[in-house]
Amino acid sequence: MDQLDEYEQGERVRGWLRENGTSLLGGIALGLGCIGGWQWWQGSQGKHRQEAATQFQTLGEAIEAKDKTKAQAMVDSIIKDYADTGFFQLAILRQVEFLQSSGKGEDAIKLIDRHVAGVKDVAMAELLRLQAVRILVANGKVTDAGKRLEALKGSSRYPTTYNELLGDTAMARGQRDAARKAYETALTTLDQTARSRPILEMKLIDAGGKPASQLEI
Repeated sequence: MDQLDEYEQGERVRGWLRENGTSLLGGIALGLGCIGGWQWWQGSQGKHRQEAATQFQTLGEAIEAKDKTKAQAMVDSIIKDYADTGFFQLAILRQVEFLQSSGKGEDAIKLIDRHVAGVKDVAMAELLRLQAVRILVANGKVTDAGKRLEALKGSSRYPTTYNELLGDTAMARGQRDAARKAYETALTTLDQTARSRPILEMKLIDAGGKPASQLEI
């Protein structure tokens, strides 16, 4: 009886395979195709990112050499071909800093305004917007800077920078009390060992305030 049961079971399996074998093999082939496609996609993505990294490195070398033409060409290439990688936003930030240090603050702001909407990393996008405000303040365009700060409505990611710029715009308008409060708020979110702390404390003193270290003495 046991042998008969095994035979019957075997026949049933063979019959099922005859009826469903084609679809089963098709499913296996489809599965293998998906695995192969995924592996190919992973490989192509890796190559794509590697190319983007190379372009970004070349951009850095051009900036170090102060080669404005080559730097712009590299940025344009990254924007055009690698906007889907993290190197896109890094290239924008690097070029903004380069333009600013080269005395082309307006071009830096235009670059930010053109591409910040395409920056997927929220923190990086906010950093770029704050950088635009910093450039405007440095160029004496306080009204425009204030409007951009108001649009940001505070900064949960960069509270120190936001409040420092708030203080800078207030000082430029002659609003010393508002500037003092902004600088004091900025210092509460800044590490005691931060390299930028002495500069921020000097701004606070200039606004008529006193750093916490002086209040304790």
